[in-house]
Amino acid sequence: MANPNVGMMYPVWAPLTAHTDGSMPTYGTGRVIQEARNATVNREYANNPLYGDDHIVDDDNGLTGLTMSFESTGLTDEDRVAMLGEETNANTTTGGQWVSDNETPWGGYGYIRKMRLNGVRSFEAWWTLKIKFQEESMATQTREGQITWGTPTLNGRADGLIIDSSDKQRYQLHKTFETISAAKSWLNGLANIT
Repeated sequence: MANPNVGMMYPVWAPLTAHTDGSMPTYGTGRVIQEARNATVNREYANNPLYGDDHIVDDDNGLTGLTMSFESTGLTDEDRVAMLGEETNANTTTGGQWVSDNETPWGGYGYIRKMRLNGVRSFEAWWTLKIKFQEESMATQTREGQITWGTPTLNGRADGLIIDSSDKQRYQLHKTFETISAAKSWLNGLANIT
């Protein structure tokens, strides 16, 4: 029974404001980023078997890290401040926005994957609890006939959080919905988007 993903939409971001082990993180006011094009999640696992008597007797293969690349149709100046830590230049003569050696901020990031199970659509909402993004490269090119669409790709690294008494590092939370509006509502609640 096929259940492929057939689309991506509604990327959201919220700044992480606080976290105490044993509880969910607290986020500031979130925002919807420009339209989503793609996200690639890479999970890193321990892959650490213990051998004894010529076979595996135990195996630590737990999740140890998560990275993500995210491409949107663009970033507004406000998106760049929120996600990349850029600063508005206080000099009223020159104005503009600074790219500097500031660390990029931690935040929660989510999006919706449109799924198709035997011809029936559903909507998976995914939320990464703690991640920071950076724009590692920026390519710009002249127009030669048709437009070459230039869209930014952000690369992020997540950090696991202990959010309950299990002492497990949690990275992502996801939930499937029958409607896009229900998936958006769930993400809006996590990201403090009104």
